[in-house]
Amino acid sequence: MGREVGEIEVEGIGKVLVSYSGRAKYVSIRIKPGQIVLVIPHRYTLREALNFLDKKREWIQDTVRKSEKRLSSMRPILFDESTEYKTLTFEVCITRVEGPHFQSKLQEGVLTIYCPKSADIASESVQTLIKKVVERTMTVEAKRVLPDRLRYIAERCGLKYDSCRIRNVRSIWGSCTKESHISLNLYLMRLPQHLIDYVLIHELCHTVELNHSERFWALVDSFTGGRAKSLRKELRGYYPGI
Repeated sequence: MGREVGEIEVEGIGKVLVSYSGRAKYVSIRIKPGQIVLVIPHRYTLREALNFLDKKREWIQDTVRKSEKRLSSMRPILFDESTEYKTLTFEVCITRVEGPHFQSKLQEGVLTIYCPKSADIASESVQTLIKKVVERTMTVEAKRVLPDRLRYIAERCGLKYDSCRIRNVRSIWGSCTKESHISLNLYLMRLPQHLIDYVLIHELCHTVELNHSERFWALVDSFTGGRAKSLRKELRGYYPGI
């Protein structure tokens, strides 16, 4: 990237790594996990670069907050009695019980997982078991809820698709093939309703524009009240996984 000259402390922002670049044409700011980098072309002075940094103070603070939120959502969850884990249709409750067996029950919007008191709840094997129960329940609920919601939105928007299936993936929220087969990530169930609807609209729009061209985003905008950009940005704060 360039020649790093060390960190400086900037009030209201924190530590900033200063890097001079012979290739850069303009001052730029790069935000990485746990690090803010100020890239300075050789023709700019440090004072000029810091003035630019100051003008971007609110944007930096906002971006850092969202980055920290995303990193937090990507950290593995430790399920125990104090864990708060909610989906669109149910929340998880871990209850310690006497006896040697694990059991689970979904009732009135609560998935209760009964964990033996003798089990080491923090162990990898127990955590894996709990997560499998949560994912299995989420899959059932996703198959119950998401296809109907997709059908409703498609009718409302006047768009058609061929089929819908629910998948467990860690990379994308949804996809659409040229044959209009739509796949939806079961972890959509962890999103607020308005972001679920945005993903469904996004995939439905691919039945018309199988790309991310200006025409595609204009179509998404037309069905989201001009909020395609802000919804896409908000979605980046979430991670598809436990």
